[in-house]
Amino acid sequence: STYATWWIRQAITRAIADQSRTIRMPVHMVDAMGKLRNLSREFLQENGREPSVEELAECSGMPLDDVCCIERMAHRLVSLDQPLGESEENA
Repeated sequence: STYATWWIRQAITRAIADQSRTIRMPVHMVDAMGKLRNLSREFLQENGREPSVEELAECSGMPLDDVCCIERMAHRLVSLDQPLGESEENA
């Protein structure tokens, strides 16, 4: 039963990763994003500041180029129809 629980949890997690974004991202990239997010959170707690990209690369053991690419992909897409300001004049 615990073995089945693991497989069910993995299937749900993968389905969320596959369907939660407008543009699908490979699961290994979603996993890497989660790893970097956790490392960033730990670094913030220990040092009282956000880590630089270089520090994240060093902590994760990933190449700097990969960390930069993953950081860019982590930003959510924004609709071109979304208003920019508070008032409708700026929309």
